[in-house]
Amino acid sequence: MAQQSDAGPVAVADVRGPLDQRALDFLEEVIRDEDAQLIVLKIDNPGVASGDISSVVEAIATSATPVAAWVGPDGAVAFGDVTTILDAVPIVGGAPGARYGLAVESGFDVEATLQGHRFGLVGSEHVIEAADDSGTFVVQPTIGQFIAALDGTAVETGSGPVMLETAKEITLGDGSTAVVSSVDVRFLKPTLLTRFLRLGTRPDAAFFFLLAGLAVAAFEFYAAGAGVAAAVAALSLFLAGYGFATLSMNWWAVAAAVVGIGGYTWDFQRHELGIRSIVGTILMLWGGIAFVGGTPQIGTSLWAVLLTVIGVMLFYLFAMTTIVRSRFGTPTIGREHLVGAVGTAESALDPDGVVLIDGAKWRARSHRAAVVLAGEQIEVLSVDGITLQVAPAETAKS
Repeated sequence: MAQQSDAGPVAVADVRGPLDQRALDFLEEVIRDEDAQLIVLKIDNPGVASGDISSVVEAIATSATPVAAWVGPDGAVAFGDVTTILDAVPIVGGAPGARYGLAVESGFDVEATLQGHRFGLVGSEHVIEAADDSGTFVVQPTIGQFIAALDGTAVETGSGPVMLETAKEITLGDGSTAVVSSVDVRFLKPTLLTRFLRLGTRPDAAFFFLLAGLAVAAFEFYAAGAGVAAAVAALSLFLAGYGFATLSMNWWAVAAAVVGIGGYTWDFQRHELGIRSIVGTILMLWGGIAFVGGTPQIGTSLWAVLLTVIGVMLFYLFAMTTIVRSRFGTPTIGREHLVGAVGTAESALDPDGVVLIDGAKWRARSHRAAVVLAGEQIEVLSVDGITLQVAPAETAKS
């Protein structure tokens, strides 16, 4: 048996949340290229949202470096196709309270994989117990204790057997002894770009980014001129779009959420929150709960959906109304005094645009779709909510 003469470091690959192709590529790269005594895959993944996990399984089988998997900490999960990783590695560990199982059919051939499958029982969910009498798991509450517990373990690899050296015995002040880790542990994460994009792969986050992006876009529409809000809306919708590209979406649920926030915007335009907002709330809740089709492994949390919808309600009820009024406000309270006021077109009105009256910007619409060029004088004919109906000053007088 080959003995490690100079124990190297232990590399821990940490990718949480639903796995997509970028995350799978990262895991495969670590397994194939990392120079370490041992590679530990830290598992807390409810399933594979997209991509081909078979390349990771192949990399484990052919790796010259021992590969282990640890499901933890307490509350972590290894569901669906992720359990094929647990089957592939020679050493499996877990924290008490972590869960595994729930393998269902997806892009990977789960039925073939389940022949001799130890972990992905279809439709079943199992909890790792503190005392594992079956010997299936190396049960340790922390990944450091898991690594130390592997000291002296012989592992079969693609290049032959390897003996792990991961711990040493020390003497404490009271004369007792304890076993502690004796190796450097390197925690590896995907690149910043991958971690940024993967923000949208969690269903709760994708739902939040969708509604937040649409709400902020609506604010930017009423707040004259493009600015920070437009950038925030674009970024939020981009992350939601990445989530849509990786998750198994129920598109009717997405449409329901979009129509729901449209109801709030419609009522806001009419200067009220009425029946459209009530229906919109119901649609957003319904759409959020059924947002993705990956249940029971990958789905939205009821509490996350409720908090997101309540946030949208508060945004329209208070924040959007207050901020828009403040941005378009003038030193005089009310809008009736604006009728008959003369100002300047800040941008061309064809028929919508922005006008400047007494130093304040207002969103305006030209009367009867008359074209008003930037810089021309206008006169306010009426007020419709927060939008002014205007006409060229000379035309209004005539």
